[in-house]
Amino acid sequence: MSNNPVDFNVLSTLRDVMEAEYPALLKVFISDSVNRVNDMTLLLRDPSFTAASLQRLGLMAHSFKGSTGNMGATHLSELCLQLEEQGRGSVAADDALIRLLVSEIKEEFCAVRKVFEDELQLCHASH
Repeated sequence: MSNNPVDFNVLSTLRDVMEAEYPALLKVFISDSVNRVNDMTLLLRDPSFTAASLQRLGLMAHSFKGSTGNMGATHLSELCLQLEEQGRGSVAADDALIRLLVSEIKEEFCAVRKVFEDELQLCHASH
C-alpha cells in the first residue's frame, strides 16, 4: 500500500472544477470502484478461469486504470496498468503475480476509499 494513496493536487483541481458536483463525483467513484474490485475478485476466483478470462480481467484493469488516474489515485492506477499488461499478453502471464496484483488493487483501493470518504465528510461539514 502506498503512503500517499491520492494526489491531493488532483483532488483540489477536481474540487475547483466540479464545485457543487464534487461530492457526487466522489460517491460515484467509490460505488463504481467497489463494483469493479468485486468483479475482478470474482472473475479471478472462477474455477474455469481461462485465457479469455485473463483478457477480460485486463480490460477491467484498463478501464479502472483510467478512472483511478483521473481521480489522482496514482499508485492504484499503476497497479491496474500492471494487471492490464498481464491481461493483454504484453508480458508473459504469471498466475501468482496476477493474484498478487488483484490483492494489491483491493488493498490500495481501501486506502483510496478512506481518503475519498474523508473528503466527503469535509464536504458535508463545510456546507
